[in-house]
Amino acid sequence: MDSNIITIQDLLLWGNRNQDFTNEANGTQRIKLIRHLDNRDVKIIDGKEYVESLYFLYRNHNELFLTYQNEQKTANFVNVEYIVSFIGEENRSARFVGVYKNCGRVETDEERSVFDFQKVSGFEKLEERVIIDWGDNAISWHQWWKNSKYVTRIDRGMSEGDIPVFTSYEEVILDYCQLSSIFEKNNLEWKYRLEACNCIYMILDKSNGKQYVGSTYTTDKKNGSGKGIWKRWSEYAETGHGGNKSLESLCQSD
Repeated sequence: MDSNIITIQDLLLWGNRNQDFTNEANGTQRIKLIRHLDNRDVKIIDGKEYVESLYFLYRNHNELFLTYQNEQKTANFVNVEYIVSFIGEENRSARFVGVYKNCGRVETDEERSVFDFQKVSGFEKLEERVIIDWGDNAISWHQWWKNSKYVTRIDRGMSEGDIPVFTSYEEVILDYCQLSSIFEKNNLEWKYRLEACNCIYMILDKSNGKQYVGSTYTTDKKNGSGKGIWKRWSEYAETGHGGNKSLESLCQSD
């Protein structure tokens, strides 16, 4: 989509998807746009430390991401009625993930507050699919509604059903349920991508932080071992351990 065709403001107001939000946008406009992109190595959320990216938390631990969103500097949002939330992507891009109403402060001190941001209905078909150009002032991660943001594209979104959309090899992070679903449904997009290359991969035990590192490589295609990551990971999807003795022992014990 040409970036000069429509703004996110036009798109959200088109069709009067949510009357209360529309009334606010056409009235006092106490609405802020938020682009979440926190590059700190460690993030403190609800008093605990997390090293994962916000993009990862949004896709895999959405409740934790929402907790992060609720914890904000008091002065930035105390007089805000709605927030339009985005996940920051490459360069100046931002992916729309929802409109939230500010239902007040749950906890507060002089600097920070825990706000009760509740998602409002009417924008589901746009969520995770609309990409905007945040603009030249990318440092300002929260801006008022009046700052027009042009839509650069509308894509498939971040997942289809319970299977994430493949974006790049660097962003392949799957939990076991997602891995199993890909192979159970014989998802052709993932199959073609994973058959096309070999790699070094890591399995993480989320209960204790232990890691197992493995690799795939092309050997004798006549014996069926030349199918890249797809062949090896199909064994993990089927058994949970892929025939590795140490992992098999762990699966049997827990």
